[in-house]
Amino acid sequence: MSNNWDREAAAHLLRRAGFGATPAELDSLVKLGPDAAVDQLINYNAIDNSALEADLLALTSTTGITPVYDLKTTTGLRKWFLHRMVFTKRPLEEKMTYFRNLHWTSGISKVQGVTLMLNQNQTQRQYALGKFDDMVVAMSQDPAMLVWLDNATSRVGRPNENYARELMELFTLGVDNYTQTDVTEVARALTGWTLVPGSYIAATNYNTATFLDLPLIHDNGTKTILGQTGNWNGYDAIRIILDYTDSQGSVSGRFLSRKLWTFFAYHDPPDWVVAELAGVYVSSGRSIKAVMDHLVRMPEFYEPHARQALVRSPVEYTVAALRQLEAKTDMSVPVNSLSTLGQFLFDPSDAKGPEGDMTWINTGTVFARASLTNAVASNRGTTGTRFDPTALLAGKTLATATDVVDALVDRFGLANVSQKTKAVWAKFVDTKSDGSRGFWQNTTSVFDQKVRGVIHLMLTSPDYNLC
Repeated sequence: MSNNWDREAAAHLLRRAGFGATPAELDSLVKLGPDAAVDQLINYNAIDNSALEADLLALTSTTGITPVYDLKTTTGLRKWFLHRMVFTKRPLEEKMTYFRNLHWTSGISKVQGVTLMLNQNQTQRQYALGKFDDMVVAMSQDPAMLVWLDNATSRVGRPNENYARELMELFTLGVDNYTQTDVTEVARALTGWTLVPGSYIAATNYNTATFLDLPLIHDNGTKTILGQTGNWNGYDAIRIILDYTDSQGSVSGRFLSRKLWTFFAYHDPPDWVVAELAGVYVSSGRSIKAVMDHLVRMPEFYEPHARQALVRSPVEYTVAALRQLEAKTDMSVPVNSLSTLGQFLFDPSDAKGPEGDMTWINTGTVFARASLTNAVASNRGTTGTRFDPTALLAGKTLATATDVVDALVDRFGLANVSQKTKAVWAKFVDTKSDGSRGFWQNTTSVFDQKVRGVIHLMLTSPDYNLC
């Protein structure tokens, strides 16, 4: 664990194992101490999340009303998922689900059935910290995935190799750890994993597709996969893939460990980090939970070079802002902004998913982030996405502009911002519209104008775009 468990270490943990923290959440985590803090994040099934589920049930209800989040539409599904990320009491559960949404997902443009995409998201949540074997089987039998990568059409004599290839390259082993022959043989093993005939049809908006293991179209011939020969089926193929080792040990263990570290810590992990996590993967019987538990306890995870080392994706940026503003929202503005921010949730352009990190940032998307936060910061109404600046700073000493900045810096996890930047923010708070100084007074009109304004500056700063 971190050698120095303090507010900044706790903030780092919640930026990575969640989407950012409120001051109250930080207070709680710091008080718990490092080990108990990680225990709470990892063992999230013990946390009561029934209030979230009740809210979502009401927001998606179709009983005599138009639902706020219409789960028959992609927009409604996106609102539903963002709501979960913003308001959950189990941040790691949603962060792991989001991780899978990026790296093992399907696209609505091809799948068409919104319910299939919703069900896939629920599957990713269900197995988020389970045994990797179970996750691989569940995703390989997921109707949206069967459509997305064409295994639903694969049958004896005409195996489709799309899913077999991506299963090894993108999801379990990585490039250069299998051959084209392995792709062909895995595809043969996966024949028969299809959809119930007539379940994927336009009449139901493609929402009723159901998995079927159909022996009639399975290839019962002998197959050789990664050096092992037998009359293998889909379960056998997955077992062989996950059991595969080379001179360095478990190949899938290194693949998953590298992918998790890259997403939760920083890019290009050193070999010793990957080897240590892969060792946990093997010794735990391929438990994702065990690997994540170890990962967020490693001192390396808390090193200075690991902090603010990743660019927030549009979803992470939006969710963090809404969480830390303790905003009220119908999710319309956040969801409608995602495409201009450069992210098409539930509709990746290919099976690989987005490159992430600096590819999220260009002149257009930076302006879009500023426009989103301006829309939220300037909303003084009672509908849409809004927040209460008075509530955010309740109980804080606000005698000077510097006091205001310090309180908000703590709220948004910007403790490492340079003194020069903090001084610029304080100058804004302390400056009249004509440029003269000495403006800050803790009166209703000045407070509202300046606090909203400096919040916008903070949320559009380069520092806030990092996590």
